[in-house]
Amino acid sequence: MYLFTEVIFYSGQRRYLPTNGYRPDAIFNDTRDYWGITFVELSAEKFDVPGPAIIQFTFQNSHYQDVVQGQSFAIMEGPNQIGEGKVISIEKCEVNSGW
Repeated sequence: MYLFTEVIFYSGQRRYLPTNGYRPDAIFNDTRDYWGITFVELSAEKFDVPGPAIIQFTFQNSHYQDVVQGQSFAIMEGPNQIGEGKVISIEKCEVNSGW
C-alpha cells in the first residue's frame, strides 16, 4: 500500500531537501507515536512549498488502517519537526513515476 501525500519541508530545519528513499518518522494527528515512513517518490523542489510525495510505512503495515484521507502528519527527525504533510489518498497499486 502507498500513501499519496502533499508535503512541505521547512526552511532552516535541514541543509538539503530530501530525495527518494528518505526515511524519517511521522506523527499522525495527536497520537504522538513515531511511525517510520519511507519516501518512495519525492519531488521536493524548494523549502516551504508543498509538493507531491508517495510514502509507505517502513515497519508496520497495520498503520494503514489507522490513517484516513485528509489526515495531517508531522515529519520528524528525532525530536525536531522538519516538515508536514497531508494524506491525499491511500492506494493499493504499483508506484508509477509521473503521477
